[in-house]
Amino acid sequence: MELLTIKNEKLKASICPEIGASIHSLCYKLKGQWVDIMRPTPQEAVDQKKPGLFSSFHLLPYSNRIENGVLNYNGKIYNMDINNADGHTIHGVIRDLPWKLVSNTDEEMMLSFDSRDFENVNWPWSFSGVLTFTLKDNLFTIGISIKNEDDKTMPAGFGSHPYFSKQLTEQDDKLMVKLPLKGLYPGDTPIPTGKWIPVPEELDFSTERVFDENVFVDNCFRASEGSSTVRWLNSGVTMTMDADPIYENIIFYTPKGEPFFAIEPVTNCNNAFNMAEKGIDDTGTIYLQPGEEASGDIVIRVTS
Repeated sequence: MELLTIKNEKLKASICPEIGASIHSLCYKLKGQWVDIMRPTPQEAVDQKKPGLFSSFHLLPYSNRIENGVLNYNGKIYNMDINNADGHTIHGVIRDLPWKLVSNTDEEMMLSFDSRDFENVNWPWSFSGVLTFTLKDNLFTIGISIKNEDDKTMPAGFGSHPYFSKQLTEQDDKLMVKLPLKGLYPGDTPIPTGKWIPVPEELDFSTERVFDENVFVDNCFRASEGSSTVRWLNSGVTMTMDADPIYENIIFYTPKGEPFFAIEPVTNCNNAFNMAEKGIDDTGTIYLQPGEEASGDIVIRVTS
């Protein structure tokens, strides 16, 4: 399985076009040594084509879950294939499929996807997408765009699912996290029970907090203006992640006992399209007319 790399003196990123153009690694040069800002991808992920084990994968034409694989839109019901153990349809349709390389230079790579190139894509409408990965000094930019290639309006969304390393070096033992949050989608499962509400104190990462290994978080938040910030105190490394305003939501995922966590900039909240169909507003749902595009950048800055 071919991996393509972009690299400069401070950052390097490897991409796997054949497996959803997933990110295989993002590394930063710290005191002459490359360290993994995103969690390393195991070889089995490449050999067995498991995008969920990559450093990061991409979410098109929607983010997170569609409840029970049933999409309600414009008075119609669309039954989709279930692709997750919890009984929902999850994480879009492109992460398992190959992307075409459009261009590749030392510091920039562009790839494209068109659902019409494949049979039985798990989505009722035709669409295309473009991913652009760019390095500039200590900045890594992920550009995502989606276009409605159908003759009917479709609901749409997109995002990125990066997993970050809890430790960059053996000396790291304390992690600080700050997220730009203004709301939380309520509910005891990944399927929200209603419109976002104020963030409760125990989940309020809008002020910097010590990362607690003993606390499990898997929540969708309404984003506010500002950066997501992660600081590895002993390594002296800081990562900031800024997403364009179209990324109206953030998912924060912290599995216990794992050497990674996820901060996911996404346009739509979990189950957004079904919520919008019920009349719940402010879900981040985008409605693309035939031929219309939507796009947004995610910029990761690493300093030490």
